[in-house]
Amino acid sequence: QAPAGRTRRARGSLSREEILSAAREIVERDGLRQLSMPTLAKHLKSGVASIYWYFRNKEDLVDALAGLVLHDIHQQLPPAGDGPWDEELIAYFAAFRELLLSLPAYREIVAYAPGSIAHSRLTRAAQRRLDEGLHLLTLAGLSHQAATDAFAACLNFTRGFVTMEQGVIVSDAARAATEAAGSTDSLTDRDRDVAYLNALGEQQFMYGLRLMVRGISAEALSPP
Repeated sequence: QAPAGRTRRARGSLSREEILSAAREIVERDGLRQLSMPTLAKHLKSGVASIYWYFRNKEDLVDALAGLVLHDIHQQLPPAGDGPWDEELIAYFAAFRELLLSLPAYREIVAYAPGSIAHSRLTRAAQRRLDEGLHLLTLAGLSHQAATDAFAACLNFTRGFVTMEQGVIVSDAARAATEAAGSTDSLTDRDRDVAYLNALGEQQFMYGLRLMVRGISAEALSPP
């Protein structure tokens, strides 16, 4: 029987899934930079050694967390439809952006540990979504390599935009300009232009995405 007042959980009562779930909670609440093995152990009311039994170090833990979050994303992404390739590609990444806005753990990993995303193995759901995206681009007339490059460009644009949109890497000046864009009555024309240029939101994202799709279309039509 455990001594009176004991708060630490019994040895062997942890699981890999429980550790990852707790790590995700910490990242979503406090950010990835606040995640550490001692912090995680305190959150789980366990010893640090119990966590090291499952994960060699923080990098190993974050790699596993990235794989978990990626799985969630690709399970929730809607499948591509059978409309024109350009409309379907825009809808695909618009849905991807909406999903990322609801997943702070993914944004934190993209911003501060992008290598963990690269290390993650593609699940069947992820591979299916990737194949669908590449198929849309081959319908535009791109080779497999060109389709892969174009898809990567749209993917990185979306991830980077959402990361900035949520203020993870946006400067104080840019945030102030974004707020000012909502109330410009007292601003000069130049100030309004600056505020608009630094604003981040759905309108700016969709405009940029459409420009990328137009560029992809032009690339597909250009002679080899």
